[in-house]
Amino acid sequence: MTTSTDSTPTTTSGTAYRVQGAADGIPVVALHGTPGSRFSATPARDALRALGLRVLTVDRPGYGDTPGGEVRPARELAQDVLDVLTHAGVDGPVGLLAAGGATPAAVALAALHPERVAALTLVWPQAPVAPDAGSPAMEQHAWLRDMDEQQRMLHSLALQDPVFLRDQLELGLGADAGAEGIVLDLAQAQEPWGVDPAVVRCPVDVWWGTDSAVSPAGHAAWLADRFSGAQVHRHELDEPQWHVRRLVEVFARLGERLGATPLTDQELRAASAAVDTDGCGGGSLGGCACGAGGCGAPS
Repeated sequence: MTTSTDSTPTTTSGTAYRVQGAADGIPVVALHGTPGSRFSATPARDALRALGLRVLTVDRPGYGDTPGGEVRPARELAQDVLDVLTHAGVDGPVGLLAAGGATPAAVALAALHPERVAALTLVWPQAPVAPDAGSPAMEQHAWLRDMDEQQRMLHSLALQDPVFLRDQLELGLGADAGAEGIVLDLAQAQEPWGVDPAVVRCPVDVWWGTDSAVSPAGHAAWLADRFSGAQVHRHELDEPQWHVRRLVEVFARLGERLGATPLTDQELRAASAAVDTDGCGGGSLGGCACGAGGCGAPS
């Protein structure tokens, strides 16, 4: 087993990950959004145990202890997740949750390796914009619609001058905020996926709201229309960071898809009260609410 300096489990290809929740729970992989890390976008540890889930969270390329590198095809990003499952000794199908910039990897994994994904949950997903022979995409004007000017500028800079953008993000966010990962995500979002979401056959839940200028609602709607029978959880009221308060509900729904015993309303409220909302990775209760794809643009 290859490990980093803090004994974080790391695959032979360099992907760092974290395991939390119930030791004998139903396996789930959670892929953070942009930005984020293996400490992002999960409920507190006690909540995961109450849900009966064993959750593997992953440092995606350029974040945390996982090296960055070049933009890679979505199928290679999906292979990173398979490497984590192998390294962690997880056999058989798992639940897969992805937010924001992790959408291409998650959809590629579900499409290309259906035997490994029992259910897929997307939170504030990002749709493809660059079509190719094997993957449809949104039209560019629709992809950009409702995206604020700052976010459009970031996507443009990620292609035109990624080194300058990385340096500016490090100045503004700090050296450990995953600037390299942010730039990779912004560029990756403009590459063809190489897979068609329509071929995904597992149950799919799509969670989204209208209060994000980072991953606009149109992206979620486009994707939901292409999945067969996707269950859409839509929040149209002005409810900033709804995914923070409803994070346990999101994981509970995924758990039920995988055969977990549903919680009563009282149990769900009790578990939801433990969600860590006091900072990115700095909370005393466990996973952070950031990195779900709609918290706000990097600035």
